[in-house]
Amino acid sequence: MRPINFFIGAASTPTSLIKAFQNYFSAFDWQALAEALINHVVEIILISLLFWIINSLGKKFLTRGLQKYHHLNDAIPNRAVTLLRLVINIFHYVVLFFYLYALLSIIGVPVGTLVAGAGIISIAIGLGAQGLVSDIVNGLFILLDGQIDVGDSVTIQNVSGKVTEIGLRSTQVLSDDGTTNFIPNRSITAIANHSRHDQVVTIFLAFYNLADLEVGKTLIERATHKLTKQVAAIHSAPTLTSPIQDAQDLIGLKVKMYVENGTADEVQTVVLEKYLSELATHDIQLANNQFQPNKK
Repeated sequence: MRPINFFIGAASTPTSLIKAFQNYFSAFDWQALAEALINHVVEIILISLLFWIINSLGKKFLTRGLQKYHHLNDAIPNRAVTLLRLVINIFHYVVLFFYLYALLSIIGVPVGTLVAGAGIISIAIGLGAQGLVSDIVNGLFILLDGQIDVGDSVTIQNVSGKVTEIGLRSTQVLSDDGTTNFIPNRSITAIANHSRHDQVVTIFLAFYNLADLEVGKTLIERATHKLTKQVAAIHSAPTLTSPIQDAQDLIGLKVKMYVENGTADEVQTVVLEKYLSELATHDIQLANNQFQPNKK
């Protein structure tokens, strides 16, 4: 007879209920309960120690393995750190799952019944969480394929900016105006990564007086030669095309160069200032000049 049925059957009066409690606890095998508790506590301690060792050793081996992979394959540091955190988190949750399974088995909880019930619940939840699953799966592929890394300049879904965080659910992109864009991973179908190769800097100089074009070309060529030696971010010899006509029917010359990724704006400013200074010393005016350099 179960305790609850025993007490209900004996609870006709308060006195009988008290006697029923006394009889039940006096007949209870407390020694067997104490031995069972001691055995379970010892088993729980041993199991906890075992899984702690497995978790610690697993993290160390994974860290060493990924560091070795990073060293042999010359991986990008940000990508290596991201993959390391991802793999360690997955390993941690797997170990935690089996640890809880072992604890429940020791205590005597019917794990099989719980798993079956959880399976039904998970199916119901899964039907309403397909978007979340898509986010996680697509996020994993983005991380594992190394499509983007933190700090890269990208264009995703017509959103341009710098990647500040890559998560399993969403990717954060910081725009130039300070806006933080949260893009669900499931909606990322195409990524334009602008940080993997050299950037192109193009400068077009239009002349008011076409007679100054040849002199201007000579001055620009001379200034470009000096800048190539002075500016380390310029990775290739600039090419100069002259004469050339733009969309506004202005005629001039165009300079194109490849520079280190992330330095395009800085290099363009330095180069343009140098060109304007050289042309200003010979009183050559430009039709598309928006500012005048200081003459020296």
